[in-house]
Amino acid sequence: MPFILSLSGALIASPLAYAACALTKRSGVVDAPDGQRKQQAAPVPRLGGMGIVFAIAIVFALAAVGYEWVPGMAESDWLPGDFDFILVALAIASMLCLIGAWDDVFGMTAKVKLALVGLICIAAPFLGNAVPALDTPFGSISLPVVTLAGSALWLIVFTNAANFMDGSNGLSIGSLGIMFAGLGSAQAVVFAEAFPPGLAVIIAAIAGFLVHNMKGTLYAGDCGAFGLGGLFATLALISGLSVWTVATLALPFLVDVLLTLIMRAKHGDAWFEAHTDHAYQALRKAGWGHWDVAVAWWGLSAACAVGAVIAASGGGALPFAVFWSFAVVLALLWLIVQRQTRDK
Repeated sequence: MPFILSLSGALIASPLAYAACALTKRSGVVDAPDGQRKQQAAPVPRLGGMGIVFAIAIVFALAAVGYEWVPGMAESDWLPGDFDFILVALAIASMLCLIGAWDDVFGMTAKVKLALVGLICIAAPFLGNAVPALDTPFGSISLPVVTLAGSALWLIVFTNAANFMDGSNGLSIGSLGIMFAGLGSAQAVVFAEAFPPGLAVIIAAIAGFLVHNMKGTLYAGDCGAFGLGGLFATLALISGLSVWTVATLALPFLVDVLLTLIMRAKHGDAWFEAHTDHAYQALRKAGWGHWDVAVAWWGLSAACAVGAVIAASGGGALPFAVFWSFAVVLALLWLIVQRQTRDK
């Protein structure tokens, strides 16, 4: 039955997202080239994230009304985590999406945007959106100061990372779709449950958007990057999975963003200024096309997802070991890309 729910939800969400995204192109809200980070040839509509969110919201609303009709189906079966915490996660992700939408439509300085996102991410763990413990090879740490601060830091870093990586068609949103798939697969393996139907809906809605995005005719905008990035980050915290499993899924974003920030700090460059220093941007400057860069990051995301699921199924110290192994490999790849493209 969960498979039928996933399939039927996906079959509704994908065309619905495609149609909703097509409508957002008529909004008049566009991303204009600026000769710096935004190097497209002409203005591109930028509210595609609203189309994704609309499709997800419609299917989730239908599920909320009809789950009682399905034998053995409970509210908590739709998404990973306890139902009350799921509601908090959806509320947090919605607020992050609204911040992004406001910036897309009306504009907002980087510092103000970061401050608002930070406030929400800091408040979220106190509302229940927090990891219960930090597991290490030497035992679990469940001190509230550690779990609350760590959860807030994770939300801030990953949500902003999803936005920072949204600078090449398909890269950020497509990779997020794979991360959602990895999250659901890991939970299904660890807890011997079916793949959560709600995650299948999210992935399908992303697919509907990508049809437009990979043609270069629509961007997700900050509403999409913050909304979907926040949704992954919040659901990951309450999934019950090891923090190392979740972090492994996120590595293709975390490595590029964190190493780029370190490099900019080393060179004395301001973090809040628009730039093209990320590895994916270096590849674009070196002549890689949008499809080339997107497929490369999709491949990295898929590899991390497979590694995370295998490690999660093994349990013990394996998620910890796999995380650091993948982190080292991706960091080396980042260095290679930066060095190979530096003079191009």
